[in-house]
Amino acid sequence: MTNDIRKTTFLQAAEAWVCNGYSLDVRFLASPDGIMDASIALNPLPSEKDTSFQIDGDGWHVGHIQEFPRNKRVLLTLLSNAVDGVLTLPGKRLTLPLPERASLDLYSNTSHSEPWYSPLHLRISGGRIPLPAQTQLRGFDNALRVANNPFDGISDVTAWLGLVSPLANSNPPSINIHIGPPVDIIFEKCSLIDDRLQVTLHAHPKFNVNDVALMIRTVPGAGLNARQQIASQIRWGRVKDGLRVGTANIVLTHADSVFGVLMIKSSPVRRQWFIDATKARNNRFLAIQHFDKDLRMVRNALLESADSSKFEQGIAALLFLLGFTPVIPIETNSPDIVVTTPGGKLIVVECTTRIADFASKLGKLVDRRGSLSKSLASSGHPASVFAVLVCRLPRDQIAAQVDQLATHNALLATREDIESGLDKIRYPNDPDQMLDKANARLSNLMVRLNT
Repeated sequence: MTNDIRKTTFLQAAEAWVCNGYSLDVRFLASPDGIMDASIALNPLPSEKDTSFQIDGDGWHVGHIQEFPRNKRVLLTLLSNAVDGVLTLPGKRLTLPLPERASLDLYSNTSHSEPWYSPLHLRISGGRIPLPAQTQLRGFDNALRVANNPFDGISDVTAWLGLVSPLANSNPPSINIHIGPPVDIIFEKCSLIDDRLQVTLHAHPKFNVNDVALMIRTVPGAGLNARQQIASQIRWGRVKDGLRVGTANIVLTHADSVFGVLMIKSSPVRRQWFIDATKARNNRFLAIQHFDKDLRMVRNALLESADSSKFEQGIAALLFLLGFTPVIPIETNSPDIVVTTPGGKLIVVECTTRIADFASKLGKLVDRRGSLSKSLASSGHPASVFAVLVCRLPRDQIAAQVDQLATHNALLATREDIESGLDKIRYPNDPDQMLDKANARLSNLMVRLNT
């Protein structure tokens, strides 16, 4: 997909998604040479807290702007300028430095996969700029320390804003745009019981609900009758408390589970499984769920907990639920997890929740795989060992490191893979087939890198 097509596709989707009354959240860091990192988030609801601030000095600009509600046309103009590398803010016009080829690079993480939740995303990357002189950096660090909202230098303020510090990253300057959907499935208010699907959606009051499409597929179902478009069966209520609620009550046949995809025109919003808990078939799932209702502790360990050991335990639990046989070694100088498949394949796993640990974790992973392979070979066993690095961060945040993994013939699992795995656990899976597919994707990537 070319940059022009990505730009047109994104702006057309934004036109359908953004409504009058959306909230705006802009975060930015710019040096005298241009934007170093920035983000734009548009959402149907305002932020819970207003943490806006701006600090300027000697050509440097850093800040956080939150505005609610905002006019749709103003927001679309902001997006159109941002796609061209220009951030138009009150009293400021910040620009991305152009790369040598004089063309900005556009990337969308939603165009390369099938995520379960799909906010609109576009990253606009400019040209690399040299790090300012130490005297400039020290000067702005000190300006941040004496500001009304003080920060202990650039590293502190970028960490607060969730931006990338130019002192710890070599990626080119960029603007990341995320747009939240004006309509979504409210999963906790949905159910599948005795072949009856109850679906609840919430929509922004200014959103045109005629733009909604909702497909479902019943499993095991009955032929083509298992596939339906049900948007016409959604009953939308009046706006109340700033929301429009839609509900649908669908009678199905042979519905152990239902797969649904919510769309706004031609853009996906959410892919979702609805499960009849009384018909769940994976006895591993039933066993864990018996002691951890709705797998709340497993989900917290995987997606929320700041404790790295809890994250490792969560990954081991997810692997068990998917049919693998994992163990967390007691010895500290060992992989985080050692795994076998029903077919006898061996896997060593390292887990990390932070980009800062990426290089060291990859080094440990490669060393430990090599050590185990040599030990297996010396004892007459097959020496093939798979290596997997599991990172909780979304794939787009670690895209620059993917080539390193391919170089070392190591597989990567990201937050998207974790969430996808959680959606597969109610039914038996084939771990060997899952591993083979992941390895085939790695092989294809290695071929592309070597051509």
